[in-house]
Amino acid sequence: MKKPILKTLFALSLLAGFASCSSDDDGLQPTDDVDDIATDDDNGGGADGILQGTVLEGDITQDLLVETGDYSLRGAVTVKNGATLTIQQGSTFTVTAEDQAAGVNLVFVEQGGRIVAEGTVSQPIVFTSENQNSEGGDGDWGGIGIHGRARMNAPGGESQSEAGQLPYGGEDDEDDSGVLRYVRVEYAGQASSDGQFEFNAFSFFAVGSGTVVENCEAFEGADDGFEFYGGTVNATNISAVGMEDDSIDWDEGYRGTINNAVIYQYDGTGDFAFELASRSGENNATPRAKPTVSNVTLRGHNREGKAAFDLKQGTGGIFDNIVGYNYETMIFVNDQLQEVENGDLEFTNTHFYDYTNLVVNNVDESDITEELISMNEEATGADLSEFEGWTRFDAMGGFEE
Repeated sequence: MKKPILKTLFALSLLAGFASCSSDDDGLQPTDDVDDIATDDDNGGGADGILQGTVLEGDITQDLLVETGDYSLRGAVTVKNGATLTIQQGSTFTVTAEDQAAGVNLVFVEQGGRIVAEGTVSQPIVFTSENQNSEGGDGDWGGIGIHGRARMNAPGGESQSEAGQLPYGGEDDEDDSGVLRYVRVEYAGQASSDGQFEFNAFSFFAVGSGTVVENCEAFEGADDGFEFYGGTVNATNISAVGMEDDSIDWDEGYRGTINNAVIYQYDGTGDFAFELASRSGENNATPRAKPTVSNVTLRGHNREGKAAFDLKQGTGGIFDNIVGYNYETMIFVNDQLQEVENGDLEFTNTHFYDYTNLVVNNVDESDITEELISMNEEATGADLSEFEGWTRFDAMGGFEE
């Protein structure tokens, strides 16, 4: 979780950088009238012509169908209010080395826009990069960011995303931003133009429960795997492998469910498996973050000074059937204890092993273990069969050492 203060000048320069990412190599010329752009019906091109041959780029202002195929992703592909981007199963989108060098490449869905990306076990939809993060450090592209109208806890109930300064938040907890099913995002986490932050693999900005997130994987990203900024979206069967920052992150009053998840952190790499907050500086802002998390298995990095769960800034959370191992510390509790005391923050049916510290109370150092955790060596964690055949996690052998 990285929350720098973005100045207006930076936001404008970032957006300007997006606009400059497009290339004329494919014959797509700038125009003030989207109807003047030639379409390519054989490749699913919409009236905006932003799918030119095998290159996906630009603003999607009308419904666009991308048929099964291999494509390049160039610049900031933005689904605008009222439009739907539909991607057929088995499609692959690759950020080329040339486009990576040219600027930030990503997929944004604005409020009122929708993305429908439905892969299958045998034909997942993959977003990847040509370089495959071969040089290490920052990731190769900017990932997928969806902006919804569900409730979050910023003053006034609305905010702007740190990347692109797009609005999110509102009053519709059942807001529908589309479907992500059997989608894998690889090598994301490209740095912003000023280097102040990296983009996550999946970012959900006040996304509502009408949105479907099932069978999604973040692989070897330079920032977080899945981050939830408020909202109520439910995520099922999610995998995060080799994140350089946090695997799962929430704040700003997130209240959805996370059911059946695997987290694999490489030895000595990454920050927290779960970095969890409600709102920085306003620990009791409403709505308070209090998701339900169930059926999770975590393999840790065993880094000194780090933990599987970093609980802070007023977050609640109900955790059940959690299995975790290979951590120096399993749980950090920070900032306040009222959520532990009133039952808004608890772990049940939990099996942790191969650790040095079970709970570190950074508030007053009192022993809160029995209030916080109910241990059970028979806990099963995630159902690993849900990840077979379509994930990098499965291809690398799962949790087999």
